[in-house]
Amino acid sequence: MNEIVKVTWIDAQRLELGIVQDEDLPDLKPIEGYIVGFKVHEDKERIIIAQERWELGGCKYVHVIPKCSIIKITKLKEVKNGKPRNIRTSSKGNRTKKKAKRK
Repeated sequence: MNEIVKVTWIDAQRLELGIVQDEDLPDLKPIEGYIVGFKVHEDKERIIIAQERWELGGCKYVHVIPKCSIIKITKLKEVKNGKPRNIRTSSKGNRTKKKAKRK
């Protein structure tokens, strides 16, 4: 499997803020996380994503995400010939498609 995917999931939090007051505990919640990488395995219990794959075999930065925590899996498309799409950033910081020039 060499699909490139973006996985959105709910992850646990570990707080290292010192003492958390009892009245603040009900406000603590899991956080939404994202990862983009190669889908190297998927079954009914988990999906395994690697951020690096090697031609000679093997992978690095492997994440095992339980299916019960997954919100969404998005399959990403490859850009052909290494050419970026005509996308620019607008003055508001939003990405927009570049308009063709008229003659």
